[in-house]
Amino acid sequence: MSESLAPNAVVMVARTLIEAGHAAFLVGPGLRDLLTEAAPSHHVMSTNATIGEILRLFPNGVLIGTRRGAVMVPSPAGPVDVTPFRAGARVEDDLARRDFTINAIAYDIADRKWLDPHGGRADLEGGLIRAVGSARDRIGEDPIRALRAIRLAATRGWKLDEAVEHALGCARNALNEIPREPVRRELIAILLSAGVSRALEQLDRSGIATQLVPGARPGAGAVVARLPGDLELRLAGWLRGANARTVLQRLRFSRPTIDRVELLLRYHHASGQPDAMGSAAAARFARRTGAHNLAALIALREAEIEAARDAPAVDRAALEHLRVLLASLRESERTASERSQLVISGTDVMACLGCKPGPRVGRAIDYLGERIRLDPTLNSPDALRGLLRDWSNDTT
Repeated sequence: MSESLAPNAVVMVARTLIEAGHAAFLVGPGLRDLLTEAAPSHHVMSTNATIGEILRLFPNGVLIGTRRGAVMVPSPAGPVDVTPFRAGARVEDDLARRDFTINAIAYDIADRKWLDPHGGRADLEGGLIRAVGSARDRIGEDPIRALRAIRLAATRGWKLDEAVEHALGCARNALNEIPREPVRRELIAILLSAGVSRALEQLDRSGIATQLVPGARPGAGAVVARLPGDLELRLAGWLRGANARTVLQRLRFSRPTIDRVELLLRYHHASGQPDAMGSAAAARFARRTGAHNLAALIALREAEIEAARDAPAVDRAALEHLRVLLASLRESERTASERSQLVISGTDVMACLGCKPGPRVGRAIDYLGERIRLDPTLNSPDALRGLLRDWSNDTT
């Protein structure tokens, strides 16, 4: 890597530190992403400067972090987090405390040299997530690292080193004791990833799922992976069997998300045997659910059947009945939409037909809606009245 690989705005932050007599190393996930030609969400710079010195050099910087101070320096290339060395007076000490080798690489901007004491570049080329030193120690220091490892594997297609996978369970109990925001953020990325099936299996095997989502069915990854990338639907697929509201509230999900997940799970349970409903009850069920949610329920049923492979015939029949309900609901919504687009009102229809409110008015409006769907040029007052007169003559 040359200095030019980093954006010029990031290099200028480094130059400010160097000219003041401090070291400036690109480190962490931002450097890792530059090496893999991914777009970093932010850049991290490690330095021997103190927080006070950093703030004096960057008056527009913002102090962030609670356990370990850092200064976020805005730049045209995005935020640059300037962080004092975490341990000791050398960057090597800093790298030794990082989570995974792929994040424990440094680039010295002043000397244009790499520092890679833990073999992170080779692991990056091999797509291996390996801990710096003892995997148990690193995950024990910060349990969010267990979810981070699973998320990196799920989103990047990398694999976990055997020691890391065996150490995931060390985070099982501690994850309930840390702030919910980072836990929720990692879980969302996992659920929306292409590798969600394997990731949820790892959460099951490690016992993390039992702690975070007690009651959820094991093996949910095969179902969730078959669902569209709709977060609430994927949450519903994962949380079948769990008390979804309690779980999601504890993880600090938003109220609209909690409400929709709970609705999907409630209607999912009710939709198990729609053919057992009468036609009126089935129609009411479809209207209460709405086309968007009914389509989501169908996707969930389909995913369950595909994952099971030998699903009972009654499940397949229920799925077909749901599809019929959805088609009927969409047709009703289409008709209602067409009605609302008529340029004459129900009062106009009654005046033209010389009748009072009743079923005949509804049939007339349906007829006009169908005609303007086939030929929108007919949607004018004079043309519609002419159509009404012809329709009235034909139906009387």
